[in-house]
Amino acid sequence: MRVVIVNAFERGNRGDAALLSAMIEQTRQAYPDAETAICGFEDPAKAPEFDGVPNLGSIRRYAGEESVNPVRRHSRKLVAILLVAALSAGLGRLLVRAAGTLLPKEVAAEFTAIAEADVVISLGGGYLRGGADLPSDVSVAFLLLPLWIAGRFRVPVVSAPQSYGPFPTRFQRFAVRRVLSRNTVVSAREDISRQLLAEQGIPDRIVRRDVDSAFAFTCRSDRDWRAEFGIPAADKVLLVTARQYLPPDGQAAYEKAMAAAIAHALREDGVHVVLAPQVTCAYHEDDDRIVQRRIAALTPHPRLRSVEDDTISHHDVMALYSAADYMLGTRFHSVIFSLLAHVPCIAVSYERKGRGIMRDLDLEHWVIDMADATGERLIALYDELRADGGYPALLASVIPAYRERAGEFVDVLRAVGSGQRPELQPQAAIADLSDANAGR
Repeated sequence: MRVVIVNAFERGNRGDAALLSAMIEQTRQAYPDAETAICGFEDPAKAPEFDGVPNLGSIRRYAGEESVNPVRRHSRKLVAILLVAALSAGLGRLLVRAAGTLLPKEVAAEFTAIAEADVVISLGGGYLRGGADLPSDVSVAFLLLPLWIAGRFRVPVVSAPQSYGPFPTRFQRFAVRRVLSRNTVVSAREDISRQLLAEQGIPDRIVRRDVDSAFAFTCRSDRDWRAEFGIPAADKVLLVTARQYLPPDGQAAYEKAMAAAIAHALREDGVHVVLAPQVTCAYHEDDDRIVQRRIAALTPHPRLRSVEDDTISHHDVMALYSAADYMLGTRFHSVIFSLLAHVPCIAVSYERKGRGIMRDLDLEHWVIDMADATGERLIALYDELRADGGYPALLASVIPAYRERAGEFVDVLRAVGSGQRPELQPQAAIADLSDANAGR
C-alpha cells in the first residue's frame, strides 16, 4: 500500500511540524505495512526525510521557491499550468510513464507519487482560504492541486482537520467546490468552517467535524528547560508567544499591550517570563523572534528570557510548554501545546480557528482578539488567570477526552484505506462540558 501526505509545510513552524508528526503516527497505526511519503514545502535536497519518512518536495514548493529569480519562478509556475493542461486533456497515464523525462525532478516526484498512491492525505491544521486578489487565487490553486491530481487518478483523498475560508473570488469558490467535492473525507475543525463548506456546496455526506490533529501529538523530549534557564522549582513561569500579523499601527499597539502584560507579571517576585518562537521560517520572513526582540526591548528585565535558537525541534518546544505555569499565546498551536500540557492559558486570537477551538473546550472567556488587545485588558485577564484555581482542574477533566477524539481519526484513515466509508455524520467536538465548568 502507498500513502502520500501532501500540503505539509516546514519544521520551522513547530505547530505544523507537530501536525505532521501526529499524522505520520496515525498513518502508521492505520496502515502498518504502508509505504509512506511526504510532499511538502521543504527542499528535499536539504531535508530528505521527516520522522523517518522520505520528503519528495512538491510542485507548490518548486513553483514558489523564493531563492530563484522572478523569471525562473514564473517559468516554474508555467510548468504547473502545462501539467494541469495535460491532465485535463486526458494525458495522465501517458504523463506518468514519461514524467521522469518530461518533468522537473521535484514535480515528477510528487506527481507520480500521487498518481500511484492508494490514499492521499492532505495535512490539516492550516488554513485553506483566500483573499480578494490574484496571489490568493494562486495560493488556493496550489493547495488544491495535489488533491485535484489525485482525483484525476481516482485516488481516495482525505483532507485532515483544518479551517476553511473565506473564498471571496469566483475562481476560489469554483475551485474549492470542484476539488473538495471529490474528496472521500473533508474534515473541519470548527463549526464555522463546516458551515462555510456547506455554503460552498461541498456534499454533507463527506464532511466531518473533528479535532485539530495537534491534539494527537506526543512529545518525545525530556529536555529540562527550567534547569537550563536556572529557574528555581518554586518560581512561576509565564510563557509568551507573539507574531507579526496586523498592519503597522495595529501591530505596534499589540506589541505594546503584550509588553505591558509582561512587565506587570514581572513585578511579582518569583515570576519569570520566557518568550518562545513557535515559528522561525524563512518563507515570507515569518520569524517570531523578530517580534519577540521588539517586545523584549520595550520591557527589559533580568527575569525575562527570549529563546533565539531556531534549531529546536517541535518536541523540545513542547517540553518548554510543559515547564510553564501560565501561557499568553498568540500562535494558536502554541496554545494547543499549552493545553496539552494542562497549562492555563490566554489565547490572543488572530483568526477564527483559535476562538473556535477554545469555544469547543468552553474556554472562550480566555480569548482576546489580537486587534483588540490592550495592556489593561491583558493584565486583567492575566490577574484573573492567576486567581482561577479551577482552570488546571478543568483542563485535566477535558483535555484527555479531546485527545481521544483526535485519535479517532485513525479509524477514518483505516476505513478509507479498506475501501469503506467512515462514519461521516457531524459530531460534537467534545462531550458537554457544563458540569466540568459549573461554578467557574
